[in-house]
Amino acid sequence: MRKTGFIAIVGQANAGKSTLLNAFIKQKVSIVSPRPQTTRDSIMGVWTDEDSQMVFVDTPGFLQSKNALNDYMLKSIDNAVKDVDCILLVIDGHNGITERELAQIDKYRKQGVPIVVAVTKIDITQPEKLMPELAKLNGIDGIAEVYCVSSKRNRGVEELKQALKKYLKGSEMYFEEDDVTDKSQRFIVGEIIREKVLIACEDEIPHGIGVAINKMQIEGNAWDIDATVIVEKASHKPIVLGKHGAMIKGIGTHARESIEKLLDARVFLTLWVKVKEDWRNNPSMLNELGYTNRRK
Repeated sequence: MRKTGFIAIVGQANAGKSTLLNAFIKQKVSIVSPRPQTTRDSIMGVWTDEDSQMVFVDTPGFLQSKNALNDYMLKSIDNAVKDVDCILLVIDGHNGITERELAQIDKYRKQGVPIVVAVTKIDITQPEKLMPELAKLNGIDGIAEVYCVSSKRNRGVEELKQALKKYLKGSEMYFEEDDVTDKSQRFIVGEIIREKVLIACEDEIPHGIGVAINKMQIEGNAWDIDATVIVEKASHKPIVLGKHGAMIKGIGTHARESIEKLLDARVFLTLWVKVKEDWRNNPSMLNELGYTNRRK
């Protein structure tokens, strides 16, 4: 009989939560970029082997409420840590432990759920900087275990995954054996496009990027996908478009290549750019883009 259960992955923005999730699942189910707030929704990654089914719940990074979208993201974190078997707190080893992370540890240990800490990015962290941080973590009451990992180099990932199995309490299979996420292909396609925009535009555009999938249908052996990139300000639109449309064309090329890998089929992708001012505070726009405060 397999052991099954849910593990919430929490931590600061850019601590490496989504990269670690993808390493656990050995597939890309959560987008990654250097930008804070890349992950906006709780995304489940499912790993099933001969003796377990582990459902990892990736969450947005810790943040402060500034608009309706931030409120949604905060609620996503709160929902994700309810009724889980274990909380996996991801800490950027290169940046060290922050007061916010210490406060989160104190908050979560009051729930009575085991807390395991994954210290990430050890491949770029000097040992003399890392060791005091590990000593500090080992002295905190409420932390069950501490592991050091490098998701990009796949160091310590499998050991951590195997260790987390001991916290699984269930025996019911929640997903089919070949499922890797709870999200639809349509959702992941939209996230891939958003990822490529964030990477291409770097620091020129803040967090106000959304993606609406207008059409996604298979025609013969190819997918026809039409999507709109939504920006908050009129000044952002020419940045996304680029000179003579070069930026959006490059975004489309990179997104299409990734989507073809996801769907294992040829893809025809059409991208548009529209301005929807202050859309992150617009309930109807948030609902249209899938950011609704439903219970996960």
